[in-house]
Amino acid sequence: MDVCLLNKWTQENNSFIKEWKLIDRVGGNQGVKEKCRIGMLKLLQTIQGIPAVIELIELELVVAYNTLVLSFNVSSLVDVQQNLTSTVHRALEAVGCQEWSRDPDRLWQITLQCFSNTVHLPCLHSLLCVQWALWLASCHMESIRHLLRDAAQGEATVPSQDLHRVIKKLRLSNKDNSNLLVAMTTREFQNLLHICTVMVEGVESMRQEKYSAALVACLEATSLPAPRVVLAQAHTLTGAAFAKLEQPQSALQSFRKALEVDFGCHSALYQSALVYRQLKNTQAEMEALRLLHSALVQRAEQQTVSTGVALISPDVLLRSQYMDALMAVPSAQLILHSLAHACVMHDRVSEAVELYLDLMSSLQSDITQPVFAEGDACLPRIPVVYLEAAFTFLKANRTWDVIAVCEEVISKTVNLIPEKNVFDLSEEHLLFSMGGPSKTAKSERLEHVLWASAVHYLQGLAYCKMKDTKESVANFTRSLNWLAKVSIRNADTLVEDQRDCQFKVKTVQRLRGLALAGRGLSFMERGQFKEALRDLKLSLHSVTDIPIIRFGLVEAYRRLGRQEEALVCWRESQHSSEAVSSGYLPVYLQTFPDVSSCFDTNNLSKTMEDAFQSRGVTI
Repeated sequence: MDVCLLNKWTQENNSFIKEWKLIDRVGGNQGVKEKCRIGMLKLLQTIQGIPAVIELIELELVVAYNTLVLSFNVSSLVDVQQNLTSTVHRALEAVGCQEWSRDPDRLWQITLQCFSNTVHLPCLHSLLCVQWALWLASCHMESIRHLLRDAAQGEATVPSQDLHRVIKKLRLSNKDNSNLLVAMTTREFQNLLHICTVMVEGVESMRQEKYSAALVACLEATSLPAPRVVLAQAHTLTGAAFAKLEQPQSALQSFRKALEVDFGCHSALYQSALVYRQLKNTQAEMEALRLLHSALVQRAEQQTVSTGVALISPDVLLRSQYMDALMAVPSAQLILHSLAHACVMHDRVSEAVELYLDLMSSLQSDITQPVFAEGDACLPRIPVVYLEAAFTFLKANRTWDVIAVCEEVISKTVNLIPEKNVFDLSEEHLLFSMGGPSKTAKSERLEHVLWASAVHYLQGLAYCKMKDTKESVANFTRSLNWLAKVSIRNADTLVEDQRDCQFKVKTVQRLRGLALAGRGLSFMERGQFKEALRDLKLSLHSVTDIPIIRFGLVEAYRRLGRQEEALVCWRESQHSSEAVSSGYLPVYLQTFPDVSSCFDTNNLSKTMEDAFQSRGVTI
């Protein structure tokens, strides 16, 4: 073998590694890193363009190792596996091994036996770490057990099923050739793989609902040496295991440790908020969400800044659907929506107004796209967000803002609703009576109808607050006219699994009842007591949990001189315990704002009590 050629290739390898590490340390251009990776790949192709020989095996294995490590994050696992297998085959060819196998498990068993007690074993152990990483990324845990058992060669005297103890007993050679630079030492790689393997086993135990076993694995992971990002994830998984075991305080302590290790671990902050919500600690939950939102916004602003990227990304090694679900963090917009919604539900109206203004600003003014496109999986449709904002503005007495926001929604949706279609919610799975479009298109059109109806309902409330009863009656009537397009027959026969249909049925019923109540109160403001009585009575068919409706009904009877019926209605309102949970409905349909001043409930209560006392009757 030409010594000059060997030295030239050695220098090229070292030059690429030095340049990569320099750029990584200063956070330089990713394009330079890609140039180093491609250069290393071409060097490997050059070396592998000649027959495999024992004199070149150490250099080839090191160059192959560096190439695979630099390519791990940017290449497909299949490509990395193919390149690794090809390199191992050439190593066997170089030492004259005649045994061959296409099965990776068997191939590594043969290779470890051939290279046992040779000077080339350290290079082979580096490649073994690459194979370990590949199998870990694809969750082939049984193959990892066999690989590490074979690598231990009798040092591990424990069953191969006990992967934790096998790894602890494992002693991979770390005697690297100082003349050949490597992108990552075998020891660093092994430590990373160790903690990630333990974490994957913990996640798998959690997926199988073996939470105690998961906790043991996650606690072990937190005691291992690892980069701070991975260690923070280990503490977060530990907190998740504690939460599953219904130990919220221990969970919060683990999440706190994760944030102390790496405040960029947004999963820990989000999981903390969920635990606080479970504990009904609203103040702490909202504080956690505020911190999380600030962190997400800050990260988005810093995305243009180039930062160092790990050679082997932990996200690749820990790839699994369940792990992704555990570590998932909602978008900044969804966090902002959660904060705004929580403020509304806890009557922190001024805060909710500011949050909804920020949210609408981030969503921009054009709501056409979200009508059709899917955004955040958990973020409500943008028209719904606008309707929630309008309801919040109504509670804050910002009535003209209510009208403006509602006009924005109706201008984008009204033209999407066919004039003559009638939606029938009695058929299975929203199979509406109109023909032609698919079920999804029909469901979408029904959403447009509900939004249009809700817009006019909220505008009716706003005009009612402004004492413009003519406009309020007109808007409540428009709301009811939109709902007249929806036909509900035999709603009680819907089966349990038709949840979407059930939700729409309840939404239609609730919205119709509230619009009737609003119009009834508006009629009362105008002195049209017969019309008020009619609408308020009809509203009670679907809305029974709002006292102001029954009070309005009593007042209507009184104004019409029907005192006996007023007394009966009052007695029923005092003894009625019927209430319907509205928590599953949009926030703008859960309560009925105080928009009418046509009667005072305190005065009405005193009047009715006096009426009963004058007759010697107890309520």
